Amino acid sequence: MMFEIAKEEPVSPAKARLCVICRQYFSIACFLSDDGIDHATMCNRHGPAQNGLRYCQGCGDFVALDLFAKGCGVFACKKHMTAFGGGRESKQKQMNDTEKKRRIWTWRLCYADRKRFEQEKIAISQNEIEQAIIKIDPNPRLGMYIVMPVDSRAMICPQNVVVVTAEQRKKLMKLVHQNNIQEYNRIIMQLKLK
Repeated sequence: MMFEIAKEEPVSPAKARLCVICRQYFSIACFLSDDGIDHATMCNRHGPAQNGLRYCQGCGDFVALDLFAKGCGVFACKKHMTAFGGGRESKQKQMNDTEKKRRIWTWRLCYADRKRFEQEKIAISQNEIEQAIIKIDPNPRLGMYIVMPVDSRAMICPQNVVVVTAEQRKKLMKLVHQNNIQEYNRIIMQLKLK
């Protein structure tokens, strides 16, 4: 009678653990701290936070906490935010809010106009644009009012803008495209005097 000896296969040690803070699996080596203490539930990426550092997945290293967005739960600095999530969600959240969407839209239009007026930069913020528009209409809607420069050769700034409607802007931009700056200036001065 021949019997076979059953060989027990050796149990391989676990290769990864779940970090309860990151909610991701990492190699067992990531759970050992510099002083040799084995943490069962928290990876060693969280220890440096006490020293003002945080791990960035994009950089692959610990970087200063100042380089991360406030309230961000993703382990990616501002530079790598879009690649590792968080950036798209933030933009989508802004565009769902009609007030923020209008502010961003009017500033982007103003920024695009500076190219048409051959200016290198603009010196006006979203808040300053908002204040100029609120003087005309206390409850503005998206696409209703836009700011245009009074002097097309000067940099766009709070002192060099006039609020116009979307239809007036179309007419004014046609004049700019036709290179009829004198007519543009005449119409802008009439609008400013109103």
